[in-house]
Amino acid sequence: MKMTTATYACLLIGLTSAGCETEQLMLQKSALTTELRQETTTGMALPAGCPTLMKSLPATQTSLTVSYLEPTKNQNGALLTDLAYTTIYLNATGAPTRAIRVWTNDPHGGAQVTISDIPVTASEIGLCVTATNWAGKESLSASTKP
Repeated sequence: MKMTTATYACLLIGLTSAGCETEQLMLQKSALTTELRQETTTGMALPAGCPTLMKSLPATQTSLTVSYLEPTKNQNGALLTDLAYTTIYLNATGAPTRAIRVWTNDPHGGAQVTISDIPVTASEIGLCVTATNWAGKESLSASTKP
């Protein structure tokens, strides 16, 4: 059901619960699922200018969770209408860059995305997240929280 349809349904029924007043779009997945394993590519080049966030990890850490907010506007400030997917790039010294493609549920973006169970083998990992529209144009995203 579309968010606007759900909002109108809540108004028509006369409900005043917080669930009808605000709706947080969330997309939570494990990197170990078949879906995301099929969307993971190794040996990708890190996009030029990709703002890499470096994160030091304890030697015992074997996985990582990455959370970010999908963009809602394109680079010129117009509202998105054609977001296809976001890509998480992970790079470590001496290892090929991995890219995990995460398809969106809404072409307008705005979902809180959390990808858990991302396998890591290095003590320091670099992260970068980009957004790509249906025309295949990839642009840089703003913030990443490991």
